[in-house]
Amino acid sequence: MDSIIFDLDGTLWDSVDTVASSWKRTIAGNNQVDRTLTREDLESVMGLQMDEISQRLFPDLETAERQQLLEDCCRIENDDIEKEGGVLYDHVEDVLKQLSKKYKLFIVSNCRTATLKPSTSIISLKSTSMITKIREELGFLKEKTFS
Repeated sequence: MDSIIFDLDGTLWDSVDTVASSWKRTIAGNNQVDRTLTREDLESVMGLQMDEISQRLFPDLETAERQQLLEDCCRIENDDIEKEGGVLYDHVEDVLKQLSKKYKLFIVSNCRTATLKPSTSIISLKSTSMITKIREELGFLKEKTFS
């Protein structure tokens, strides 16, 4: 083995509170949704593709309305992630620095474009040899690529 691949959310850091705050603010400004999302709501859909997330969280909306709300949520989320990031799990930086001495390290994520850049700078992953994103927009889904 010469390389290790890490997923970002839920493995290296926890961004759920930042995401929840962003989505709550966005939904509060939408008169078609009468619910407050909780951390638990978002945890239940983390790792799913965006279409499935929107269907589970906003099943009463028409497809176009759901897509627009999701775009709005993600736009605010991206801004907030760029400013605040997530909470790095204990010892992640130290462990990655140690591992990078022996292995090539990769980060894989199906997150939006704005999420990966700030997350790597917040984590200070100068020791990683490569950052790789699997973008759902390109049709490369984690569960299909690595199964």
